[in-house]
Order: sequence, then structure tokens, then C-alpha cells
Amino acid sequence: MEREQGGVEQVRAWDGDVLGVLMAPFTGTAVPEWLGEALDEGLAAVILFGHSTPDPATARDLARALHARSEDLVIAIDEEGGDVTRLQAATGSSLPTAWALGEAGDVELTRHVGRALGDLLAACDIDLDLVPVLDVSTDPANPVIGTRAFGDEPDRVAAHARAFATGLIDAGIGTCAKHFPGHGATATDSHTALPRIDLPAAQFEREHLAPWRIAPWLDAVMTAHVLVPALGEGLASISPWARPLLDRAVGGTFRGLVITDALDMAAVAENPGYGEAAVRALVSGADLLCLGSSARREDRQMLREAHDAILAAVDTGRLTREDLRARASRARDRLRSLRTRRRFVPAPALEDALARAERFGAGAAARAVRSRHGHARLDLRPAAVLDVRRGGRPDALVTALRERGLRTDVPDYDTLPGPDVQVLVLTRLPRSDAEEGRRLAAALATRPDAIAVHTGVPDAAPDHRALVLAHGAGRTMMRAVAHLLGTYGTVG
Repeated sequence: MEREQGGVEQVRAWDGDVLGVLMAPFTGTAVPEWLGEALDEGLAAVILFGHSTPDPATARDLARALHARSEDLVIAIDEEGGDVTRLQAATGSSLPTAWALGEAGDVELTRHVGRALGDLLAACDIDLDLVPVLDVSTDPANPVIGTRAFGDEPDRVAAHARAFATGLIDAGIGTCAKHFPGHGATATDSHTALPRIDLPAAQFEREHLAPWRIAPWLDAVMTAHVLVPALGEGLASISPWARPLLDRAVGGTFRGLVITDALDMAAVAENPGYGEAAVRALVSGADLLCLGSSARREDRQMLREAHDAILAAVDTGRLTREDLRARASRARDRLRSLRTRRRFVPAPALEDALARAERFGAGAAARAVRSRHGHARLDLRPAAVLDVRRGGRPDALVTALRERGLRTDVPDYDTLPGPDVQVLVLTRLPRSDAEEGRRLAAALATRPDAIAVHTGVPDAAPDHRALVLAHGAGRTMMRAVAHLLGTYGTVG
């Protein structure tokens, strides 16, 4: 908020208590001047996105520069591996999806993969990873969780999430489970709309709240922008029912931070609005506000708008200065403990961390990827990869096939090649996305011998004779698919 004095707008000074409850984004691969000023005044945390981390070495150098400016600053990242990667956004993640790890069914392997990710983050001087995903993906039409979850059964999710988090913690990395109280039973993406889950309270608690029993072993919990009318009124992230529910779910033993999901997401940014959402989240018990990504908004303005909205709430008495100061102190204490852990555990060299991630990622993906009916196989003929997914890109599979020596191209959708070329079709939500389903049906009508490579959860897969369940669409999963389909040698 800006005040006017004599007709001239006056920008309010950064307030240390307000900055102490904020996790801000920024654009670019260097520390901007405005961010440096906010860090000097006590900004608690920043979050990195792909536009600031084009490769791991650049991310490492940026994180070191941030810590040089503010030693106790916590640098967070949303690095899940699989289809959600920031550090390897340009190449695709070395690691498999969470669903692939659940499918492999080996919690010790999951712990090793978590440690490999933790080593990579430590090598990049990053403190906090916004994982593990504790959502139970029970709706096959879910467009936002899907293979990011460890499975569709709460005990499997809890076991693998705890193993994954243990690996991260062993590497000195902080953990933040998401998305409380559960985002797996909706077909709506909270990035673009408002999800509503209309399950009875007993069913929701049995199927979706159960994995949160592991929260006391983790450093933080991220609240979701979801409506669950059976549990309380309003969005979980900005309503007062969520924090007591978390306490009840874990028997009052959670001592970590409560962090909001990104406040620029449409589920809250449109109503009640970005600044108001920040205030309501604090009033409802959040400790740290994740402001979101600056990919679509001006970074400095995002911090300024949230900061001034909170300060205005103090001015009007909606928030007391004493409560805000106590909240900032609590957040800083816990974030400082994360920084201490990160500095205490030696970080490996970046090259060694990347090699470890490649090794464990490839092994885990190979154990998870499978042909449902055993009829999916390629020979030495050239191949074409058709992607019928909404917004999909076939690059990872095309590259993986070419790496194994198979001549591979992307065809024109309207003119599929004849039988002298093998066809693979990438799918994700063909049963719930009408456009994807239509395109898949048209492709299979023309080429019924095509191999469907399904990148979503198994229950969303098409009913097709030659079907590969890839459990994700990233580089490591597609390399495992290429390996499963055959060894081709060099094609001239």
C-alpha cells in the first residue's frame, strides 16, 4: 500500500515483521537490487523457479550469491523430480515420478532416490524442498496431482513419502509435505480454478487425511487451495479450520511450519484476491506465505502488494503487531534451524550429485515402467511419436528413442505415416479430457497397431492392446520406456 502526502505517493518502508513471514519469488539468475534491499531488512525466504535455474550450476551460483547477501536466508524450491523439476527444467529430471517409486514398491529405493535429490539440492546450496507430496491420487481425472503422488492408497503414500523425506533430511535438506488436507480427490487444478471435494468427512479422513500422520517427522506442511465442505467453510489455505484439523490429525505433535501454497494461483488470486488472501492466511494460522511465481507477474510488485496488505491489516487491527512479531519470530527460528542443518551436512560436488541422481533415477524408472499386456515392442523400422495430450510435448520420448539408435520423428497429426513407420501415441487423460480422447480415437482408427505410451496414472489409461504404462513424462521415464520397447542398435 502507498500513502499520499501532499499529493505525492509515498512507498512504505519494508517492515521486518512482515518480511519475516514471506517467501518471495524473483526473476533472473542474479540478485536484483530490490530483493537485496528486502533481504537486508529481514526477508525470511525466497523460492526459485525454472526461469532462475536454467541449469544446476547456475542455480548453485545464484544460491551462493543469495546466501552471501543474507546468511540465514532460506532458499526454497519446488523440486519433486519426475515431471516437476526446476533445476533440470531444460533437460528433464534425472529422477522418476513419485508414482513410479510407489509402483516399484521398494521404500529403501525411495529413500535412496530422496537422498540423491537431497545431494543435488545441497550441491546447489538450496535449503528447503517443497516435498514430499502426501496427496492420495484417487481421482484418475485429476489434472494436477496424478503421478506426482506416490499412489492411490494412503498407506503406500505415507510409507514412500516418509522414506523420500528421510533421504532428503539425511542430505541436510528441509522438507515440506503438501497439499494439506489432500488434493487427490478432485478433477480441478487449483492453479486455474477452485477445486471442491464433496466427500463425507469420515471418507475423506480415511482416504486422504491418513498419510498426514507422518507430518511430525517433517519440517513443514503446505496448505492447499481446496474446498472440503465436510471439514470446514472456506479454502483450507486461508480458513481457520485447517490448522486445528492438522493438530488433530497428528495428535498435536506437529511443531513445524505451516506454509501456504502459492498465493498467485487462480483459486485464491481471483477471489478473495492476492493481498487479501495473504492476510486471511496469517489470520488463519499460517507461518509463512509462499507468494508464488513471477513468471506472470512483476516480482517486486508481488512482494510489495503482499507486504502492504499485511501492514494495512496491522494498521486496522485485523492483525496485532504482537501476533505478527511472534509469528515472524517463530518462522525465523525454524528457518534458522534448517539453515544450520544444511550447513552441518557436507554437500557433495555438483558433478557427483548429478551422476548419483542419474544412476538411482534410471534404476527406479526401469523397475516401474511396464507393458500392460506384453504386446508393446518396436523393431528397426523408423518411428513416429504423436502426442495427443493437451499441451503435451513429445521431445523426451523422441530423444530417448533416438539415443537408442532408432530414427524417430514427429508426424503431422492429420497425416499419420503408413505401415513402414511405427507409431507411438502419448496419452495422459484420454478418459476425462474429451479432446485428448477424440484425438487418440482418431489416431488408433488410422493406426490400430500404434503403441500407446500412457504418462498418467494407470486408471486413466486407454483400453488398448499395445499399451505402455510410463507413470510420467520426464526424461528418465521416457528413457525407461525406450529401453522396455527394445534395443535397436544404430539405424543408418
